[in-house]
Amino acid sequence: MHALILAAALSGASCANPSILSAVAQPVTANGALNHYTISITVQNIGSVRQPSNLLQSIDVLQDDQPVDRIGLQPLRPNQTQKVTYGFDRSADAGEGTTNLIFTLDLNGRSGDDIDCHGGVESFKLRV
Repeated sequence: MHALILAAALSGASCANPSILSAVAQPVTANGALNHYTISITVQNIGSVRQPSNLLQSIDVLQDDQPVDRIGLQPLRPNQTQKVTYGFDRSADAGEGTTNLIFTLDLNGRSGDDIDCHGGVESFKLRV
């Protein structure tokens, strides 16, 4: 019995742990004086607990520190990955690396071990 309790204590608490694994710019497409950028964002529950089916979570997108979008995410099972995209247009004359993007997990006020134990990457920065 003591070995079971000790093993549980050493392994840490079970929890859901959504984490932004990556945010990668796809090839830019030109449309006249505008360039269209598509960013592929990968989120994974790196925890050991399934998130509740009624969880409304999202990724908040900030562009140059201004909120510009919110992308919905489904509740994730352990090790489940979801890919979403964010697209925007910018002048073809704009210099590379001049737009700062921040992608942040938003759990819409929910908390608990079945929501997020805050052990992963919850905010990801990208310059395009």
